[in-house]
Amino acid sequence: MKKSFSILEIIIVIVIVSIILSFAVTKFDLINQNTNLTKLKADTALIQNGITNLKKQKVLQNNYDEVDILDDASVLTKDEKLFSKVLQYPIISTNKALKQKAHWYKKSSKEYVFVLDSSDEVLFELENSVFSCIKPKKVCEELY
Repeated sequence: MKKSFSILEIIIVIVIVSIILSFAVTKFDLINQNTNLTKLKADTALIQNGITNLKKQKVLQNNYDEVDILDDASVLTKDEKLFSKVLQYPIISTNKALKQKAHWYKKSSKEYVFVLDSSDEVLFELENSVFSCIKPKKVCEELY
């Protein structure tokens, strides 16, 4: 008498494994999105802290001008050093076409975009020495 698995037993095992993996993949995607949001929170805190430090340095030099530029990077260009005037270690940019998750790109001289995932982008703006989240409102509320 041969001992082996029947085709029905193999199919049942494959179905059970598929169901378990479908839940695991969904959970993994949620964890990945939370990780990107955490990176965004950390980056924005570093940037705002850098702006505050730069303003303090200016005040010590009797210069009361607002911080109106964060870097000399080109707009919509990959591999530029973003926030180089306020961060010791600048963030390397992506570009709009690539939409790399958890990366920044410069939209204009005062606007920056963080790619949360392939469909969600978070827009930031530098105004009056404040680096603030503009849209989407839901993500902006989670940041503060």
